[in-house]
Amino acid sequence: MKLLLFDIDGTLVKPIGSGREHIEYVLGKLCGKPISTEGVAFSGRTDPQILEETLLLAGFGPKQVSNLLPVALAHYADHATYASNEVHPSDGVRALLEHLRNIETVQLALLTGNVRVTAYRKLSAARMDHLFPFGAFGCDHADRNRLPAIAAARALEYCGKAFPGHEIVIIGDSVHDITCGLDIGALSVAVATGYTSYQDLRSANPDVLLRDLTDIDLFCNQTGINDRAGTKKNSYTTGNLCDQTVH
Repeated sequence: MKLLLFDIDGTLVKPIGSGREHIEYVLGKLCGKPISTEGVAFSGRTDPQILEETLLLAGFGPKQVSNLLPVALAHYADHATYASNEVHPSDGVRALLEHLRNIETVQLALLTGNVRVTAYRKLSAARMDHLFPFGAFGCDHADRNRLPAIAAARALEYCGKAFPGHEIVIIGDSVHDITCGLDIGALSVAVATGYTSYQDLRSANPDVLLRDLTDIDLFCNQTGINDRAGTKKNSYTTGNLCDQTVH
């Protein structure tokens, strides 16, 4: 059986430009002065990392940032909403997910730097939230490298089955998606559908490198998925598996 852990921004959905605006607005209101995210890399980063770096670049000291960060995350989670006309599935994603969700030997889940509430808001706007019953999020840990193990623990809780590293596949559009699963021996699938170029992804040596997710047969072949396996009935829910605090 395979546990497929999908990134959201740049992977499941096309990059959303309003993310920077939301963070700048929230931090500006919280700090009482304009805050810019210029110079802050978003791709593959967790929301706590992005907020922390933005505050540091704005001139706040480490202790101030430590005090501001939990409040900033809570305000950001409350503020960041997404309309259906600004969140669009990446090419081929909807067809791929509909194919994968019916394979008995596949479990879909998330691995994303978004805090949980914004992750599901984005997927809801793209009408894909029902496909992902659990995941690991930026509110679970600021370090993306810690998220694969958290996702595996939730898979055990949800499926009643332990997933060793060789049964875990991490799909994402950034170098961080490639490297975060190294410690547990997960298979990395890099897709050049976000801000990181195909050449830069290739330089990071992913196990699988795809230009997009439009070829279902290629994806299944490269990830070792037997798409002739039996079908399953799905009754997905998105239970409250993580709050908005930083652990």
